Amino acid sequence: MSKFTVVLTTAALLAFNVSAVSAQEAEIIALGDGSTITVEDYLLETSDTGPTTIVVKARPNFDPEPFGAVPSDDFARKVQPLCSGLVQFSRAAIEEEDATAVRIRWDFDPTYDTGAEGGVTISRFHEFVFALDGNLICIPQPLGVGPDNLEPDLPSGLPVVLRYIEPGPRARQLTLTYEVAAELADISTEKLENAAIELCILHADLVLAEQNRYYGQRETELVALAFAQSDGRGQELERRVLFGVEGNRCKTGLSQPLADAIRGMAGSETSADPSEAQQ
Repeated sequence: MSKFTVVLTTAALLAFNVSAVSAQEAEIIALGDGSTITVEDYLLETSDTGPTTIVVKARPNFDPEPFGAVPSDDFARKVQPLCSGLVQFSRAAIEEEDATAVRIRWDFDPTYDTGAEGGVTISRFHEFVFALDGNLICIPQPLGVGPDNLEPDLPSGLPVVLRYIEPGPRARQLTLTYEVAAELADISTEKLENAAIELCILHADLVLAEQNRYYGQRETELVALAFAQSDGRGQELERRVLFGVEGNRCKTGLSQPLADAIRGMAGSETSADPSEAQQ
């Protein structure tokens, strides 16, 4: 399968209700918390058999990594309004191009010591992917567990989809937020806790292993599995299950054979040892 990435022409950019970006006329977009990014290009990525993706290339006007490298997923919730705004003002053009996803990438030069020697300059980037549903709503696609692993088939039978992987709200806490396709208020505590244990093994352990390998300055002592459901009126119901962390794994209380059995029942192809998983 071949891919084609093209720079949108001025006419296409106007169709998307944005202006052509040049060195003399940069487009600065506020992210809602006082920070801004400068958009450098709008691209349209197509393939002969796959989906069409709108690509936004930018540079952050703030330091996204003041204390060391962090994963892209940390900023997905912050960047999501940019995707929503693009869709809001460009619906007709998006429908005409039959775009099914938006990918936003910002490149930056780290301010921390990267360890590079000999005058070598290290650049980094964060990337955010949002699928567009039938109503052109931007649906975040977290990268930390793999793009094909967002909707695991849980042994408990609870239908969930991973939406966010982010630090906090407490210090040294990691939160994974799931959209639940069942009536959240009607789910028994036992079933919710069983699902949380399964997700800790299938998802959180992968994220913890990745943090240990690539983001050594980050310490996690608590994992929250958040189950969320919108009521359609702008309100969101949420229930959380918390786990401690030991040895870069959730403290679920299950033995290794039981954890491996859960991976097998869920069809997970990840290693029994999360630290060996391919990132």
